[in-house]
Amino acid sequence: MQHDAQVRALLHTGALVLPLGGGCTRWHMRCSSEGMVELIAVFVCFIVLLGPMLFVSGLVVMMKGSGTRGRVLTILGATTMGLVYWAYSAISHMNFSKGRVLRLKGRARVARRALGDGWADDAAPELEGLTPWQRTVLGEAWLYSAGMEHASVPAFAKLSLKLSALGAPSELLEACHLAALDEVRHARRCFALARAYSGLPWSAGMIPELGQDRPQRPNPGEGDEWSRLVRGSLLDGCLGEGLAASVAAEASRRASDPVVRETLAVIAEDEGRHAELAWDVIAFALERGGGKAKQALRQALDALETQRTPSLPSIPGVDESFLARNGVLPQAELGRLMEECIQRTRARAIGSEYAPTPVTA
Repeated sequence: MQHDAQVRALLHTGALVLPLGGGCTRWHMRCSSEGMVELIAVFVCFIVLLGPMLFVSGLVVMMKGSGTRGRVLTILGATTMGLVYWAYSAISHMNFSKGRVLRLKGRARVARRALGDGWADDAAPELEGLTPWQRTVLGEAWLYSAGMEHASVPAFAKLSLKLSALGAPSELLEACHLAALDEVRHARRCFALARAYSGLPWSAGMIPELGQDRPQRPNPGEGDEWSRLVRGSLLDGCLGEGLAASVAAEASRRASDPVVRETLAVIAEDEGRHAELAWDVIAFALERGGGKAKQALRQALDALETQRTPSLPSIPGVDESFLARNGVLPQAELGRLMEECIQRTRARAIGSEYAPTPVTA
């Protein structure tokens, strides 16, 4: 997100967001107090505006001749603005696998932040006992997840178009569209939780890059359509969605809130099914794509070791135990799950029909 967009977002909210979301008729729902929501919203706005107010007040005081007092107010204001901007930036740029990524012109894309309706169900987590700062952290975490889940919807649509162009069987296209519907439910749930925690009516905005996306001349090093399909399916599907399923399952076991716990359990089940779709896509590509597809699989397996472990920033005012109780796993646990998923993906590709020719590690 550009710097001016970050500033606008800060004027609307406070700072932070987490990995997970989803929707299902089994989800249980709770209602929160409207008065408490309004109180939190006022508090968040106060924190966001406090920094600029102190900073400007300090400048005014210094102009009136009180240098020491003015410098103190200015420093406090600048520090407050810096902390708020840091918190927003840290969460907004954290590297966390959320399954299939929307890639446009080689870059991952998500929708702009927006306020409004249309992208939330009526689920509500338990808010009692949470401080305003903790609610801000959790609200931003779920908003991050909502953006990633929302972007997976057009990502599956793009996959469906690619498979159609390559003459894929109806079962694969059906599975793509069902997966996209799963992601719609995930995004709705993530936005609902972000709204409940933050007290702000967050929704999905535009993805202008999606309308600007035009076919580009393929990079000769990327191979043909079959090669690109195999590599994308292994890395974003088998690995990315497989990791998302493992993380959500473990986070569900640790979460204390029943709404969050069941949300993560549903996501884990859905993402596991999406990972299986990726394996089916690879099998189709290897059957139709010939030697180039098989070579692409070998190259993708070599690239597995270059995948980064999901990383979370250190957030002041909340510890790992609090985050784990609310669905965010500790960094060490993310690293362990990432390594397990890489090894599991490699072993399945090498030891099954997906790699009919020997693949070097």
